[in-house]
Amino acid sequence: MMKKLISLALTAVFAMGAFTGCSEEQIKSASLTDGTYRAEFAQFDANGWKDYVEVTIADGELNEVVFDSVNEKEQLKSEDESYKAEMEQMVGTYPAKYNKDLINQFLESGKITAVDIVAGATESTGNFKTLIVEAMKSANSGNAEVVIVENLK
Repeated sequence: MMKKLISLALTAVFAMGAFTGCSEEQIKSASLTDGTYRAEFAQFDANGWKDYVEVTIADGELNEVVFDSVNEKEQLKSEDESYKAEMEQMVGTYPAKYNKDLINQFLESGKITAVDIVAGATESTGNFKTLIVEAMKSANSGNAEVVIVENLK
């Protein structure tokens, strides 16, 4: 179990290195291939959600980023009002709010390392960082197949 956790942690660190230290301009001017690229976790989490990131590249530039979760019925976590109410009451944030915050941090800085942990959404912050790296790698290589990432936990 410990070896698996260490292996996953090292994989995440090395994966993040692909875009660490890049400015927004460097990411936007990298050899990004037009299209939509998606990275998602392999499994649903203990609460029944599967996180994903989708990036859209247009004219060689990062045009749009989507970060959300789906359940087995393909419903979005960001649109689940009961989940929002419960989470907001417990930790002061909710998926639609922290998803937007994480995306904006990445778009403004262009750096994975500059994306701060959102209070109340620590696990989601880590998931976003892992998935955005994989989606951007696909955009860089032009591989439009969905990247399936092993869950971090």
